[in-house]
Amino acid sequence: MALLGFLHLGYTVHDFGARPRYFRPQNGAVLVEMRQTKIGLAPNGRDYWSGILGFHLSHSLGVLLFALLICLASTYGITWLKPLLVGVGATYASISYRCWFHIPTIGVSLATVLLIVGWLP
Repeated sequence: MALLGFLHLGYTVHDFGARPRYFRPQNGAVLVEMRQTKIGLAPNGRDYWSGILGFHLSHSLGVLLFALLICLASTYGITWLKPLLVGVGATYASISYRCWFHIPTIGVSLATVLLIVGWLP
């Protein structure tokens, strides 16, 4: 999970630059529109593209914190936390399957299965 979080963070930080590559739409005209469009929730806020990058940045940090909790639960034997973390991993896998693409789905699913296998008594 930490590897996935760091990769996602690196891709996100890269896309804050002048030539986004990883999370930009393939149709360049859409990116132009995203940079000129506000979201309905905050019509006086930042542009849509900034919002997308902010979401990806906070998502990266959330995945890294999740990985830290896995390390803490493993290192200190926090048994009550382990089923919760498996549930979070399964939730990430479900969201990934429904909303993202195959690479994160495989990575998150594999990480969740490894948690289960590693934490079996």
